[in-house]
Amino acid sequence: MTIMEALQWANNKLRKASVDSPMLDAEILLAFSLDTSKAWLFAHFADKLKSHQEEKFFELVDRREDREPVAYLVGKKAFYGRDFIVDKHVLIPRPETETMIELAIKVLADKDPERTLIADLGTGSGAIAITLASETNLPVIAVDIDENALAVAKKNADILVPQTTVDFQTGNLAEPIVRIFKTIRGQTNVQTSSVYPFKTLLLTANLPYLSQARMDNLQAEVRHEPEIALRAGADGLDAYWELFRQLRDHRKILPRDLIVLIEIDPEQRQAAEKLILHNFPSAKLETHKDLHGDDRVIEVHI
Repeated sequence: MTIMEALQWANNKLRKASVDSPMLDAEILLAFSLDTSKAWLFAHFADKLKSHQEEKFFELVDRREDREPVAYLVGKKAFYGRDFIVDKHVLIPRPETETMIELAIKVLADKDPERTLIADLGTGSGAIAITLASETNLPVIAVDIDENALAVAKKNADILVPQTTVDFQTGNLAEPIVRIFKTIRGQTNVQTSSVYPFKTLLLTANLPYLSQARMDNLQAEVRHEPEIALRAGADGLDAYWELFRQLRDHRKILPRDLIVLIEIDPEQRQAAEKLILHNFPSAKLETHKDLHGDDRVIEVHI
């Protein structure tokens, strides 16, 4: 079988399975099977595949036919100009989440870098934490409750930001951050001080936000992603309710300048704003749209 024949075969197979981009997926999977680039394929259409290459390609196409995401098949996904390792333990980074990166950079532009800390809650692959560490050169703490997810994030940090400080903490949402600041308060033995090490804390959180109705109607590809990173109760806001309760209960422990960026489903805007104001009536909120013009990130100043 030649490269051209392999691509045609895969394209037909995936098209019949109603895959959205059958030829593009075929090209990516074949290039991966041959450990080469798509550009190389186009210059070698007449080349024949070796038997082990055919076998690997056939297996990948079969899995794609079952709607397993291409990112899991090749083990990586591009996000903000970097390739992140991904596997079944982590959510696949979405372009929509890059909105949060742009916003975080903008929000932090006028902050004192010597007294600013970033914490990414529910970090998964580490895409947000690692990107912000690289783009801002600020210290970042990446938190996840799943050790398997943190293992993936650590691999990405070792590859993508080996010279940048990203600290990984296992725990539920903001709990590790609260512990850290309790320790700092205890060591300084003050509640408010000019020598207190951090004046600004930026929390980013792309937490599970799919409602039960959304879970019942997931796209075939999304069903392969970890449910723990998707499901969040009847209205999809359970994780955010818990996060803002944690922040409310421990507000005095955290820096005075506390900024929270959360990613939401566009249909959750009003409900999400309501839950935030329930916990922090005086909070300042602003909702930002993603590249598709959908409400995607809520900026909260507490």
